[in-house]
Amino acid sequence: MKRISINQCQKSQNRAEKQPSPLILALLLTGILAWEMYPALTDTAAANAGDLKQSIVQSENQERSILQQFPPGAVLEKISYAGLGSESLTANSENLAQKTRQLPAAVAAAVRQDLSRQTGIAPGKLKVIESSPQSWPNTCLGLAKADEICGQAIVEGWRVVVSDGRQSWVYRTNSRGNILRLEPKKA
Repeated sequence: MKRISINQCQKSQNRAEKQPSPLILALLLTGILAWEMYPALTDTAAANAGDLKQSIVQSENQERSILQQFPPGAVLEKISYAGLGSESLTANSENLAQKTRQLPAAVAAAVRQDLSRQTGIAPGKLKVIESSPQSWPNTCLGLAKADEICGQAIVEGWRVVVSDGRQSWVYRTNSRGNILRLEPKKA
């Protein structure tokens, strides 16, 4: 039988402390990616709740107009589902639905600042002329470089067109504007 000295035990413990487990490292990186995506997921869910509420109200209004054509008592009363949601949820989801259709000022500022750094044009001379919400196929916003590894997750964000009056550039961003990619010019 081989004896293990105290010194050898301490060396192996030190080695284990210095090197994180690959499983722990993978979970940590996955958590970071999920945390990055969380605001987009909550905004999307709340916006969809507002759209659902609006579509229920519209369909009930259409049904009421059809029911008014029949004599009273001929049709049973229909249960309304529109009033079941809390008013605060409805108000918040409708506000979020409107906000998600309009480019946030922070995203526009980040795009102008990044383009200013790349071109030397003052940010005040750059104007956002078009923007639309987009879903990108990965964390590289669909514009991966040859030596780059991208997280495979749908990234909610924006497609932003910026101009200085003479030429225009197209940017892709995530929902908060902290990930930016300039689309290559088409030849």
